[in-house]
Amino acid sequence: MFQASINNIIPSAERKPVAWKIACMAIGLSLSLTACATDNPSRNTGERLSDRGAKIGAYGTAWTEGQSTVQDARKAIEKSDRNRAEAERDLDRAREQLAEAEQKISDASATRSAALRRIEDGRAQMTRAEADYATTKAGPSVVRP
Repeated sequence: MFQASINNIIPSAERKPVAWKIACMAIGLSLSLTACATDNPSRNTGERLSDRGAKIGAYGTAWTEGQSTVQDARKAIEKSDRNRAEAERDLDRAREQLAEAEQKISDASATRSAALRRIEDGRAQMTRAEADYATTKAGPSVVRP
């Protein structure tokens, strides 16, 4: 029964000739051995260890450079944050100065308007005084002839 289920799953496995199966196993074995083989089998163990150490060292160097990059980026972020905070303080001060300047302009405009009204009132008072003087001058003489 167990054999029947394997035959149902891989029905052609039983039908292939033995030579075919051996050839497939030989190819698989040679591929796996090739994958395990070193690039240059004539090198001694010390040379292979040295090469491996150099590769590991390169990974360490790359990691250290990455860590340095991260630290530099963090410093840049901190500096950027400080610069931004300073710029925001400068902007707040500038807004306060702008508000003060706008208030001064408003006060000066109000003072000017009040001064213009006083000029008009003064001119009107002068005109009334001239009219009163003309009436008084045209009236009877104070000295009797």
